[in-house]
Amino acid sequence: MSPKQDKQQEQQRTGRAGRIALWGGGGIVAVLALLSWLIYSAIGRPIQAPAWLHSRIEARLAQMLPDMDVSFGALSVIVNANGRPRVQLRDVEISQPDGPVILAMSDLETGLALKPLLKGKAQLGRVRLSGAAIHVTRRKDGSFDLSFGSTLPQVGQAARIQELIDGLDGLLLSPQLSNLTAIDADALIVRYEDLRAGRAWTIDGGRVRLTREGDDLRISGDLAVLSGYDYATTVELNFESRIGETEAQFGMIFEDMPAQDIAVQSAAVAWLDVVRAPISGALRGSVTETGIGDISGTVQISDGVIQPTDQTRPIPFTEARTYFTYFPEAETLVFDEVSVSSEWITARAEGKAILRGLETGLPEELLGQFTLTGLSTNPDDLLDAPLSLDAAEMSFRMELDPFVLHMGELMLEEQGQVIVLSGEAAAEPEGWRLAVQGQADRLDSDVVLALWPESLKTKTRSWVAENILDVTLSRGQLAYRKLPNRPHDLYAGFEFDGAKVRFSPNMPPVEAGSGHAEIRGTRFIAAADRGHIRAAQGGAIDIAGSSIIIPDTTLKPTPARVDLNTSSTITAALSLLDSDPLNLLTKAGRPVDLADGRAQARGTLDLLLKKKLLKEEISFDITADLRNLRSDKIVPGRVLRAARLDLSAQNELLTISGSGRIGQVPFDAVFEDDLRPEDKGRSRVYGVAELSNAFLDEFSIALPRDTLTGRGDGVFELALQKGEAARFTLSSDLKGIGLRVPELGWALGQETGGTFEINGQLSQPLQVERMSLQAPGLSAAGTLSLTEDGALDRLQFDTVAAGAWLNAPVTLIGRGKGVAPAVEVNGGWIDLPSRPDIAGRGGDGGAGSTPISAALDRVQVTKSIALTGVRGDFTAGDGFAGTFAGRINGQAPVTGRVFPVGDRTGIDISANDAGAAVAAAGLLKKGHQGTLALRLTPVSDPGNYDGRLKIENIRIRDVPALASLLHAISVVGLLEQMGGTGILFGEVEARFRLTPDQLILRESSAVGASMGLSMDGIYDFKQNKMDFQGVLSPIYAINAIGSLLTRKGEGLIGFNYSLRGSPEKPSVQVNPLSIFTPGMFREIFRRPPPKVSE
Repeated sequence: MSPKQDKQQEQQRTGRAGRIALWGGGGIVAVLALLSWLIYSAIGRPIQAPAWLHSRIEARLAQMLPDMDVSFGALSVIVNANGRPRVQLRDVEISQPDGPVILAMSDLETGLALKPLLKGKAQLGRVRLSGAAIHVTRRKDGSFDLSFGSTLPQVGQAARIQELIDGLDGLLLSPQLSNLTAIDADALIVRYEDLRAGRAWTIDGGRVRLTREGDDLRISGDLAVLSGYDYATTVELNFESRIGETEAQFGMIFEDMPAQDIAVQSAAVAWLDVVRAPISGALRGSVTETGIGDISGTVQISDGVIQPTDQTRPIPFTEARTYFTYFPEAETLVFDEVSVSSEWITARAEGKAILRGLETGLPEELLGQFTLTGLSTNPDDLLDAPLSLDAAEMSFRMELDPFVLHMGELMLEEQGQVIVLSGEAAAEPEGWRLAVQGQADRLDSDVVLALWPESLKTKTRSWVAENILDVTLSRGQLAYRKLPNRPHDLYAGFEFDGAKVRFSPNMPPVEAGSGHAEIRGTRFIAAADRGHIRAAQGGAIDIAGSSIIIPDTTLKPTPARVDLNTSSTITAALSLLDSDPLNLLTKAGRPVDLADGRAQARGTLDLLLKKKLLKEEISFDITADLRNLRSDKIVPGRVLRAARLDLSAQNELLTISGSGRIGQVPFDAVFEDDLRPEDKGRSRVYGVAELSNAFLDEFSIALPRDTLTGRGDGVFELALQKGEAARFTLSSDLKGIGLRVPELGWALGQETGGTFEINGQLSQPLQVERMSLQAPGLSAAGTLSLTEDGALDRLQFDTVAAGAWLNAPVTLIGRGKGVAPAVEVNGGWIDLPSRPDIAGRGGDGGAGSTPISAALDRVQVTKSIALTGVRGDFTAGDGFAGTFAGRINGQAPVTGRVFPVGDRTGIDISANDAGAAVAAAGLLKKGHQGTLALRLTPVSDPGNYDGRLKIENIRIRDVPALASLLHAISVVGLLEQMGGTGILFGEVEARFRLTPDQLILRESSAVGASMGLSMDGIYDFKQNKMDFQGVLSPIYAINAIGSLLTRKGEGLIGFNYSLRGSPEKPSVQVNPLSIFTPGMFREIFRRPPPKVSE
């Protein structure tokens, strides 16, 4: 069977039930009319009908209504004074055979129309009923089912409201009811069940009045709805139409009706389903031939909430009002006014909404566009004060079940600044799901703070409010997400310009800042593309490329990191680092104008966003490139320059490193400043500096000219303490440095190297507490002091070891700038055979000459001869000259002098006891008396001397070599004399060449009254061997005449001899035949004397 056929059969059943009800009603009216005529005479008094009449009326009604069972209780008739009868029936029930009751009324009273009654026709004029129970059902398709009676059977259906109106008009136009003018009903009980909404309501004590004047039909009523709330809902209804026409007008006035109850009744008010509150208002509409016409309404709400589901958090409001019109044909709601007042939002709006998905009679969603004015908002008291906006416009799509609000665009305008938002709010089983996106082309800082809820990221917002003094935002973007039972998820990004930001209460703020920033969850970052900080000293600091990062805005107190990238003067950078609470330079005991130049700095600054920030709550790690640096304060009293240095600063240490110059001295160094409180004002500089004459000049080290040549590296360290002269240490391997000490005859080649160390104070003048030199040929250690004007005061070496010839403490005593220093030698020893030539290294004995005062423990002259306890005064200028005194081998005193010989030095030695001097020298065991004069003149190689010896009136004895010689020639008298008082030589002369290894006796003679003696040959010091030859002439006083023809010391008669071996055990050979040889021919018995190079 087709749906159309089903509908036709359903309509037939409906029509039959309607005809049954119509004929049943008509039969009842006929009987009542007859009964009324019979009792007409009983005017004003109720007349109880007898039982037989009761039965006959029931039977008559049964005949008239063959498909119905009609029963009633008491039957009474009342005739009014005007002659109009009224019939009262009690407990009336109309039911189907073996079926449920169709209509039940506790009381039914009818009045007959007078005009038909005069014609003998009984027709109803007025009807009053009481206690009727009615059940109204609205199906899911929006059509209504009507049922009557306590068991609520279904007896009628109308697919549309027009059919209900047509059915009512048909009844009123039927002959039986054509004269009906009014129906009054009270004590009505209505059960209204809405299958579309899945809900039901009960109306108790309802009153309805129907009146007809000609073709005009009016219905009015008032109802009390039992909805289960703690307040009562009342409804007033009205309906107007012309009988026979479908068009009608209706109205409803309601008070304290739950919003959800009215929302399900009509598409015009379906949007009220999200409201939880009793509402009052009125609806006025019409019915047309096509259905419900336009509906106008007004709604007023007090103290309610927006809450789509029981699980979603309610959004409260105190008052709301709206005027709207619903146009069913266009499926459009037009809101002339929507006014809302609450702690969350206060606004007035107007706009329209298109309803979609009306297949079931109620919309599935609304598409809306509204304009808002007078907008003031403070959602959930998030803001410190309500935000007032000049205007707002929004477009949205609202799904009703489940509730989802899609915000296509919400445009907010304030002071010419526009924010455009979009997003979604969905009521999920667990609660609200929110998603908001937004953008703004330009915002001022006060607008940003107004939009930033005070309770959202409280510490961060407070910091921003207090420290961002001014800013303009542009290209703003916003994304906000909130899932049920999950924390907020926020993203905001924007560009800023004209920012004035204070990172710390005591630091100068960033000015004219521009860049971009973003908030991502709990992380905030702002990066500056442009901006500057105006330091207290040194000018502006460019901060382009710097940023601030707050890793977690939920922490309290909130930590933040500033990534610095700055360009400024060095003074400005240091001034910023010296701001409270860092006080970097103050802690170091340094001024902020420590140096001039440019600084390009990078690094991090970690701090807490709080008002009273302690220095312990700030940590920093900063590096910087320092360009074109100049400072006369890093090293007090010195100008430091550098093309580029690297700076590093942390909480406990400031470091500056790189290459530069102190004055004219190149260096590669590190400056470290300990920033710990216990080391306040303490720092150090260490590195490598060039050692050259420029170094000596810079530090006013007045060494003699040409002392240092070339250049090398020195490893140094300066210990700096505020208020004190810097302490220094310096060491060098002397590579590349040439040194020359002409006073010691020592020089160091530039490629040789050695070890040099010095330490002291960079005071004015310089103080050297310790210096040492270890180099080939020279080692020394001592101290140095300068005069107030920087000239040499005293260079005192504890020990100077120069090669193998000098080991003595040496002191150089300054005599003023430009004047060679004096030299003092106090102790130690000198080995003359190993001594280099040092003469000719100085000036002319004037301003450039060097006075030398010596007090030596020992001066080694030869391997076996030394002077001890030497005291002398010398000068070194064009030559080395001076006088001295000492003892030969610690015994015989001698005096002497030194004198220049070309570029070298000669020596004169004299003794008043020649015998003791010769004996002390080991040349004789026993000698007495006489005077000695010895001259040593340097020749050829260093350590070689030509010597001349002259001794007068010396008495010798116990000379093993001479004794052996005398014994060999059997000169008994001379032996006895040598063993007794000794042999007296009036004159002894000798010429010899003295070398470090040999004594070359070129010629010598010794003459006395008892004998004469000549000798030449070689004595080897290393082997302690002698090889001498000569002539011994006895009775020289007589024999000396022969010396005219031979050598001095040789007479006419003499013995040729030779001496070999050691002086202690000599080997003596004598040629006895030589005595017979005249002196002039004696050369044939001996070799020529030794020769030496000139």
